[in-house]
Amino acid sequence: MIQTDKFFAPVFSLRRILPMLWQSSRKWTLLSTLLMALEVAFGLAVLYLLKQLVDVVTQMLGSADTEGGLTQVLLFVALTGACTVAFITARGLSGLAREAQGMLVADFVDREVHSRAVRADLAFYESPQYHDTLERARQSGNQRPAQVVSNLMMLSKNSLMLAAVVILIITINWLLLPVLLIAIVPALLVRIYFTRYLYQWQRRRTQMERRAGYLDWLMTSDINAKELRLNQLGDYLRNQYSKLRGTIRREKLAITKRRTMVELVVASIASVAFFGSLGFLAWQTAEGRNSVGDLVLFLLIFQRAQSMGQELVQQLSKLYEDHLYIGLLFEFLDIRPSISEPEHPVKVPGVLSSGVAFENVGFSYPGTDIPVLRDINLTIRPGQIVALVGANGSGKTSLIKLLCRLYDPTSGRITLDGIDVREFGVEDYRRVFSVIFQDYTHYAATVRDNIRFGDIREPEDTPAVKAAAINAGAAPFIDSLKMQYDTPLTRMFDGGQELSIGQWQKIALARAFMHRSNIIILDEPTSALDPGAEFELFENFRERIDHRAALVISHRLSTVRMADYIYVMDKGQICESGTHDELIRQQGIYCELFKRQAHHYREVDAETH
Repeated sequence: MIQTDKFFAPVFSLRRILPMLWQSSRKWTLLSTLLMALEVAFGLAVLYLLKQLVDVVTQMLGSADTEGGLTQVLLFVALTGACTVAFITARGLSGLAREAQGMLVADFVDREVHSRAVRADLAFYESPQYHDTLERARQSGNQRPAQVVSNLMMLSKNSLMLAAVVILIITINWLLLPVLLIAIVPALLVRIYFTRYLYQWQRRRTQMERRAGYLDWLMTSDINAKELRLNQLGDYLRNQYSKLRGTIRREKLAITKRRTMVELVVASIASVAFFGSLGFLAWQTAEGRNSVGDLVLFLLIFQRAQSMGQELVQQLSKLYEDHLYIGLLFEFLDIRPSISEPEHPVKVPGVLSSGVAFENVGFSYPGTDIPVLRDINLTIRPGQIVALVGANGSGKTSLIKLLCRLYDPTSGRITLDGIDVREFGVEDYRRVFSVIFQDYTHYAATVRDNIRFGDIREPEDTPAVKAAAINAGAAPFIDSLKMQYDTPLTRMFDGGQELSIGQWQKIALARAFMHRSNIIILDEPTSALDPGAEFELFENFRERIDHRAALVISHRLSTVRMADYIYVMDKGQICESGTHDELIRQQGIYCELFKRQAHHYREVDAETH
């Protein structure tokens, strides 16, 4: 039913789990191991003393010296009681140690998952594989590694105790051993079979679970609340969610029903075997071939053996289940970024001499052969303001991703002061830039942290936060907030306050200004600002950015015209370049776009005159 290599596969998982356990909690690992050993020792001692007690009582019943026998009985009772108390104490402390160990391992696994998540390539984030792999890693749970070791310890404990019980049963009648096998082995095989079957079903249903989770998020998130009510989508989404959950529920219930029926059959066979053995032993006792003590001992230890056998089955099947799911966790932890550090990174220059240049750069997103960028040649010199213009989908944001080395070019190269950017350390190179993306993040944190996240190396009380807010034009409204820079910008937690879209964009701008980078990249930085705020921002833009280089992407050509040099993109290519006046004289795409936008202002100007 189960292949041998698959059956012993959990053992191979231990090669990765045990070092993880040791790294996360050495003290608790040693302590839990010691306490488990004591638990096993005292548990075996209780069984042995019970056997001795039964033998002494049996001998006393057939002996004339009842006083001496009574002393021995009381001695064994006292010893058994003391060992039982010690066993209970060791078991309780062992459970405490395993729980503490589990918490530390869970935190360690969370840190490892977060470490892989924040270092994974952007390409991985932008693929369905990321969401499936992360969902499976979350399903596997951060407790799995600790559970594997805990189950292994419990398995070792019960195996030792079961071995002791087998020895005691042999002293009664070795013919009773097959009963233990009938009670344990079939139940184990059934449990392992259905554990793997359920795991394979859950793996197939990962995307359906994610889709149901997405619908749940749509219906409960404040981000979607307005549209859901205005478009009356609530009932539709609720029905879609119910259909998905109904399918998942029916399929899982069908598997559970099958497993329950098979387990009932196996348990019934085990019970028949047990009571048949009990009848056989009772008949032998009545015939005088066994003592009453043997019959009593069999009842005591077989009940214990049956209980331990059931625990053994559960632990083996749980160990197998943990092995399957922890494989999903390792699948995520094994992710390595393709954008990696060079073996001998070149030091990034502190002050740029020639700037950044694209040299015949072409790019296609991973998993597709469709080119997003073709033959891009572009230069950003120190202190130069460069503008990038083009329709949506022309490749502007993809160009920024390449510039910041979130992706590497498919062809051509990008250089910094004439050196291929792949020769620099990734983090050191990225610090050359500070960026505000079109889809900038709204952090559920204070105003101060939202700005300071632009350069987290700065201390919390740095005056650079207020300077960045002033340059972004955010200082006036921040000063009007109830706690000013310490105001939490969220309604998720108590005491928070939400901002308008325009105010959030100024916070994002301040975050970009916070980092003293060589080049500032602004992707639609004024899309949510009113014309007055936009005019104020760009009126003295060079002073605001302290005469650093800048790359500005904007659909508002009134903003773009202040740039030193302008590149016009269309369908992944640079089709025009030059200053504003040069592009107007070319009478090309830029000129046509500028005339269309200026046309509305001319009409308004004519009407006022």
